[in-house]
Amino acid sequence: MANIEITSTLDVQGIACPVNAVRVKAAVALLKEDELLEVLVDEGEALLRVAQTLKDAGYRIVKVENREDGLRIIVGK
Repeated sequence: MANIEITSTLDVQGIACPVNAVRVKAAVALLKEDELLEVLVDEGEALLRVAQTLKDAGYRIVKVENREDGLRIIVGK
């Protein structure tokens, strides 16, 4: 997947668990099949909680990248 086209961005940095995971799951649920969501999340437990929530819901994590102030997750349906 050379060219990733992001449909929208959701920044949940600084938002406590499990609220961040709930917001991400709700945003991904609104995506169409060919759309991708960029999620900006803190490292540590926040990342683990969000990633596990997405996996449990059956969504696909396309890419995870380190950023200066956290992580960037690209997710789709």
